[in-house]
Order: sequence, then structure tokens, then C-alpha cells
Amino acid sequence: MRHARSKPKLGNVFIVPTGDGRAGVGQVVAAYGKDALFFAIFDFVLPLDEVAERAVGGLSAPVLFLALSVDAKLYAGHWTVVAQAPVNPAIPLPAYKEAVNLPTNVEVVDFSGERRRPATAAEAASLPNRKIVAPVRLERALRAALGLEPWLAPFDELRVENVVPSASVFR
Repeated sequence: MRHARSKPKLGNVFIVPTGDGRAGVGQVVAAYGKDALFFAIFDFVLPLDEVAERAVGGLSAPVLFLALSVDAKLYAGHWTVVAQAPVNPAIPLPAYKEAVNLPTNVEVVDFSGERRRPATAAEAASLPNRKIVAPVRLERALRAALGLEPWLAPFDELRVENVVPSASVFR
């Protein structure tokens, strides 16, 4: 019999096993709609037997990766929620572009999908489209950052320095 798991909540802190006896720390930092979540993965890795008790301390480390994803790894129990903590408001939640009705009618949309406005030509050319990535991509990017597997080009778009923050386009 399968036990019902609670839906992930804003502020949930979870551990991401790296497959080598260590684990990283992530947090649910925002939501999009009813089923998509923004996960932040922090630059904080400890031995697996220590990370659960020290995970909240990892939230003060820099964010390595940020992505819109789904709760599959949490639901399956591959990632374990170990704490609840406030989300750092300095985490740069992304802005996106979205074509509305016609491919030439482009709007800028904030991370939540609730704020929008017409895009400038430069924004239409440079902002990414919103994309939901599988949580395993975040896990593999963390493993690659640790040198445990090859770095792949799709991991680049997860790097927090490549995010265009919603706050920078909605003032």
C-alpha cells in the first residue's frame, strides 16, 4: 500500500544525494501554477549522514542552480525534505518571454506567471521561454559540478548567473 505524501511547500529544504556518499541541499523557493516549483540547489555538499541535520545552514551558501521543475524526485523519495525555512528574498527568480495569441506579440512574464507586460524588442530577443525541466537534470548538474559526471551544455541554463531576475524587468 502506498502512503500519501504531502505536496512540497514553499520553503521546504531537501537533500539531493550525489551517489558518492554525499548530498547537496536544495529548497523550494517559489511556485508556478499548481504543479510546477522553482528549486534552488545550493553550493553546499556534505557527507550523507551529516547533511540532514546541517541542511538549513547550507541555505546561506551561494545558489548554484535554479530551475522550474516538478516534484517527482521528492514524491518518489529520492530527495528527502528535512526542514522548513524562509526563502531568501535575494534569490533571483527568473523572468521569461511568452508569445500571446501571435508569435509576434511577445510579453515579459515574471516567475509566478502573474505579472506581465509587453516585451521590448531587446527583451523579446534575449529572454528565454519558460521551460520545465526534469528534477533529474538538477541532480545531474550537481553531480557534474562536483566532477562526478561530464558537464553537458543543457546544465548551463540552470546556472543561477544565467537567470534574468523578474525584479530587474518589473520595477
